[in-house]
Amino acid sequence: MALLLQVLVAAIAGLVLYAVYGIVKYNTRRPSDPPLHPCYIPLIGHVVSFGINPLKFMSGLKEKYGGVFTMNLINNRVTVVADPDLHAAFFTPRNEVLSPREVYAFMVPVFGEGVAYGAGYQRMREQLNILAEELAISKFVNFVPAIQAETRRFLAENWNKDSGERNLIDDMSTMIINTACQCLFGEDLRKQLDAKEFARLLLEMEQSLIPAAVFVPWLGYLPFPSANKRTRARNRLSEILSSIVDKRQSAQSDTPKFSDLLDGLLNAVYRDGEPMSMHEVCGMIIALMFAGQHTSTLTTTWTLLHLAQPANKKHLDKLRAEFADFPKVISYQNVMDDMPFTDRCARETIRRDPPLIVLLRAVLQDIKVGEHVVPKGDIIACSPLLNHNSSEKYFPDPRTWNPERDYPKEVFIGFGAGTHKCLGEKFGLLQVKTILFTILTEYDLVGTYKNGLPEPDYTTMVVGPTHSQATIRYSKRKAAA
Repeated sequence: MALLLQVLVAAIAGLVLYAVYGIVKYNTRRPSDPPLHPCYIPLIGHVVSFGINPLKFMSGLKEKYGGVFTMNLINNRVTVVADPDLHAAFFTPRNEVLSPREVYAFMVPVFGEGVAYGAGYQRMREQLNILAEELAISKFVNFVPAIQAETRRFLAENWNKDSGERNLIDDMSTMIINTACQCLFGEDLRKQLDAKEFARLLLEMEQSLIPAAVFVPWLGYLPFPSANKRTRARNRLSEILSSIVDKRQSAQSDTPKFSDLLDGLLNAVYRDGEPMSMHEVCGMIIALMFAGQHTSTLTTTWTLLHLAQPANKKHLDKLRAEFADFPKVISYQNVMDDMPFTDRCARETIRRDPPLIVLLRAVLQDIKVGEHVVPKGDIIACSPLLNHNSSEKYFPDPRTWNPERDYPKEVFIGFGAGTHKCLGEKFGLLQVKTILFTILTEYDLVGTYKNGLPEPDYTTMVVGPTHSQATIRYSKRKAAA
């Protein structure tokens, strides 16, 4: 008993010393370091204030310290690049200088060892290059009719009354999954894995993620019940993919060859001659769906919610005027080249409420940002939420949704920038714009919210409107009858 007490006292003393050391280390600043927001709360730092309302918290620090400042998140020094004119300092350096692998290591149990952040730099680069080739615009030519067909099929089954109520988050999630499966992974995967099951599998994997694991990576490997669900969900998806692959490989030789992203990954070969394994193919598909499903769902949902507001009727009228001369079944060219205002609406939605509110990198070498030097060992961050909503120079009246606003392309970072720009940007916008056209030419929408649009739910990994406030009323348009 006495020994146990001694061990307990020693453990408490060690924890106290660690906490004190962490506070002293954080508050120790070199002259060249960025301005530092003092912190005297051990272990958790500023994470509570940040978590409650990250935009309000970071905007206050930006106003106090300027375009670069450091805050404490779970005993980590996190330096935020808050000035759009300094974006290049975050997005230009190579992975060997500012690395995503350490801060996104918590995704490895989901994607799998050896996939993306769980692979070495060279292998990760090759995997991303393979994915980039499969997401090249040249492969999108036949996607638009397929996206429309899937969208209309869903609407016919679920928006089939003259008027009614629907939850946009639920419905857009289903449409995004269905259209992505149809376009990227083929009809056989689309038939074998319905949207509800895919959404459930993704949700079970997502619910295993612990946000704090960004700063304390070992938390992501603890044997919580959610971790078992994650493993079962990933195994289920792998089983489905393996079954499809077996059927494809056993098909008769005169069967037309598949040319979708799944087939591209299955036939991918690394520079050393090694083919991509089934484990890696499954991980790449999970990574792609994680990256795109939520972001496209939330972008479409937010945009429809904005356009349903009476105050935005002029924007809705302009959007429909852009659609006026299009055929009922639109083409790839219509979406990519003939919808500039629709594109502006989608980008303005992402500008105002980006699904990913903070992008992070581990600082592996000292790096100059403006007049300051961010030291090796820190974490550096760039926040689309902050930079799009606190920079009056480029985004006056930032919380107003205004798709007519103009600003330099380089200050918009909703899809990242530089070598780290989102690979799925073009495909995501293709989905969003095609779905917007299909819904808005056939239905009128009225929001059910009483006090304006909801503020985002900042408690989620990917930020969007609250589920309960994403309900709209629809009615079929007479012109579309």
